[in-house]
Amino acid sequence: MADFDGAREIVLLALLVVCAFTDLAYGKVYNWATFPAIVLGLMLGYILGGVNEPGAAFTLAGSLYGIALAGGIFGVMFLCGAFGAGDLKLAAAIGALKGWRFTLAATAYSALVGGVLALAVLIWKGQLRRGLKDSLVAVVRPGKLRERGEDSPARLTVPYGFAISVGTLWAWLRLTANLF
Repeated sequence: MADFDGAREIVLLALLVVCAFTDLAYGKVYNWATFPAIVLGLMLGYILGGVNEPGAAFTLAGSLYGIALAGGIFGVMFLCGAFGAGDLKLAAAIGALKGWRFTLAATAYSALVGGVLALAVLIWKGQLRRGLKDSLVAVVRPGKLRERGEDSPARLTVPYGFAISVGTLWAWLRLTANLF
């Protein structure tokens, strides 16, 4: 069983590297990377702990809970237009491979990385002041920017698949590899 648990870590790390690269290089997180990872996560959950075996560290139920948590958090953001479908599927794959507890931590770290990345993009484009103002308007009065029909700096593209990959790697280094 330890070999299968190691396979889970290898699949996760490979997924993160591939998705970070494709998001930076092509602006996409591809289905050919995320769907097999979701299926493997479900299969490994069943192999390692059955459906919901008491005392098992990782189970099929844990994998499904991870998918549900990621789908809930990233699904809402996808419906609001904040993320693409590829980002949602990447988060679901992470949930399938590592379960809900890890997914919760990875989501928090990804949000931190995404926030820093968004600030960096605003600074790079020379739109920091306007972007912060528009972000505040979007929080206080949702839909106001759309009413004005402005091309807002808040709409600048941030490679969030990259942020998810880096944030998840950070969580993995802290929680699984016991670094940092």
